[in-house]
Amino acid sequence: MLSVVSSVADLAVEKIELFILILVRISTIIFLLPVFNFNTIPTTIKATISFLLAFMVFPQLPLVSFAIANSPVFFFMIVLEQIFIGLVIGFTASFLLHFTIMAGEWIARDMGLMQGTMNPFIEFQSNIFSIFLPMLLMVIFLVSGGHYFFLRVLFESFQYIPMGNFVWDTRSFAAILILLSASSFVVAFQFAAPVMGAIFLCTVTLGLMNRVMPQLQVWLLGLPLKVFIGSFVIIYTMPLMVQLFNANFEQLQRALYAVLKAGGGGG
Repeated sequence: MLSVVSSVADLAVEKIELFILILVRISTIIFLLPVFNFNTIPTTIKATISFLLAFMVFPQLPLVSFAIANSPVFFFMIVLEQIFIGLVIGFTASFLLHFTIMAGEWIARDMGLMQGTMNPFIEFQSNIFSIFLPMLLMVIFLVSGGHYFFLRVLFESFQYIPMGNFVWDTRSFAAILILLSASSFVVAFQFAAPVMGAIFLCTVTLGLMNRVMPQLQVWLLGLPLKVFIGSFVIIYTMPLMVQLFNANFEQLQRALYAVLKAGGGGG
């Protein structure tokens, strides 16, 4: 009788520990995902969402094939493993907005609007376009239902990388990060190129006007003219920016699944 009670108790403890492991991985990912990593979202909201998602995932997972109830040290190592997996997935997902922040910095620099204000995306002083462009595209992203992809990745991460079966392919992961970084730089340039080109032509025109009519204070006219031209080009090219954002998101989807395969030891 005592052996049966002990077995039942061990099973209950193992289920609780399994739920904790699931919660650790999910909460780490949630706290790093785009939108959720803003300081403007209360920590209690993030924790509640993480708990609800863990509660949904838990019944779908079988019990782990290793004993964790009688080994606190081993359980702590598995917790660290789940934190690392969550950090990798969340960090990869954060590339969704990196290029928009970079493009905003370039646009504001050429338009002469580098006045700093707190940027919730990078928690640092930034300019208005590095805040406006990510927020605008994130609203479009949420309205189009793109956030469901991250939820699917969160659920499927337990299939690609089961508990205690973390075999990281470091070469694949390094290659993915290098490609994402290079892609962010290229897409950021494509994002800002129309505005940068228009501002460059405006600057050249003002320079020629200054040579032809030195008495005309063209540089006093330059700042409002650059702001007007840059704003007009941004509004006119917004559909193109949305297309670039969607193309970058598709590439990010492939990268995230490649990360999951690398985490499971796949090539």
